[in-house]
Amino acid sequence: MTQLKIVALLLALIVCLPSCKKDYNSIGLNMEDDLLGTTMETFDVKAWSVLYDTLSTTNMSNQQLGELHDPVFGKTTASVYAQFLQSGSTPSFGEEAFVDSVVLTLQTASYYGDTTAALRFEVYELSEGLSTTDNKYYNYSTTEHYDDNLLNSPGTGYQIRPNTTLPINGEILSPHLRIRLRPDFGQRLIDESSDWYTNEALLEDFKGLYITVSSNHPTGCIFACNMTSSLSGLTIYYHNTTGDGYSYTFRPSESGISYNNYNHYGYADANQDLRRQIINHDTTNISRLYLQSMAGVRARIGFPGIRERFSVFDNKVVINRAELVISNCNPSEAVFTHPSGLSVQAVMKDGSLYYIPDDDMLSPDGYFGGSYNASKGEYRIRITQYLQQLILNQGNYADYFYLIVKGSGIHASRLEFHSSTPDALLPDKKLRVEVAYSTY
Repeated sequence: MTQLKIVALLLALIVCLPSCKKDYNSIGLNMEDDLLGTTMETFDVKAWSVLYDTLSTTNMSNQQLGELHDPVFGKTTASVYAQFLQSGSTPSFGEEAFVDSVVLTLQTASYYGDTTAALRFEVYELSEGLSTTDNKYYNYSTTEHYDDNLLNSPGTGYQIRPNTTLPINGEILSPHLRIRLRPDFGQRLIDESSDWYTNEALLEDFKGLYITVSSNHPTGCIFACNMTSSLSGLTIYYHNTTGDGYSYTFRPSESGISYNNYNHYGYADANQDLRRQIINHDTTNISRLYLQSMAGVRARIGFPGIRERFSVFDNKVVINRAELVISNCNPSEAVFTHPSGLSVQAVMKDGSLYYIPDDDMLSPDGYFGGSYNASKGEYRIRITQYLQQLILNQGNYADYFYLIVKGSGIHASRLEFHSSTPDALLPDKKLRVEVAYSTY
């Protein structure tokens, strides 16, 4: 090669280098042409469904409310405990203030189930305060409350209308529920309000509300409500000696405490196959697996024999790409729709839970995966770095992790998916890990 050609080649390389960009979505693709001698293998996994023990539900961005009757998972009720604090100034109701009405408003953020279901609300005043110092409340937490239902008309059914705006006082407001409470409850709050100069003083007299729901609808509905929205609150409408048409709203603000309680009733109404796995701990002959949000059901996924398979290379192996593939059993489900995304909880050898290294905020968008691919009816989750550390006995990982619904605390959803031994007619739907690796 002449010197002129060498110089030209070097110049071409210099021009091309700045345009080179690492494409995380192409790692391990085009295996046949990979100059590193990449090998592609598919590994079965050992998996079964288990109960989701503990989930912190304190001050989540959305709180779930409602009751669902699922033919697979059975009955679930989502309830809320919440403080209601001063909105702006200290309340001052004036002389001889008298209540006209009391309205609990809840902004609807999303829903799951049948929005035509009539939901019967029950609202109770808390007799025990919510802790502001140790504010870790979980899916199973409860707080004492009085037994007197505060609804103005107990038994009234409310439908979630997620796309219906409401004309209130000349304004068109976003979709929300308006639940009438008893006027005598509001009158008591007015009568006790004279020394509520701080929220601490308010919480001494009015500790908050417990809000729960029941439904006789065959499907039911659970909706997410934004408790910190300006449309959520407890409003007292009143008049006094100077006139009428006044109102004051107590709000469950970000400086207060709210939390969810999820009751799955021990899965007494769940189908036999789900109960066999989560209640009887029977892990034999599993063809279908289950996930449910709201601290319901997750899947335990192990990798038997995978360390041994790679040990033959004497640790001289690089995992270029590894993906967990999950196939939906019911891609056309109309009511109990699939989750928009799935995620993974790594289990450490001491039993603690952590994110896997692939699920890193610094990773490029879309690198970790977990989003639903509607055209293929599947989810793919990148576990490349996790698997590399697992086979090299790095990272202090146990030999299994949990698969969960992403956003489990703030969205209602569930999934049925194929195991590693699905119907023989559906081999491409099996639960598996696809691994592309190189040895040196």
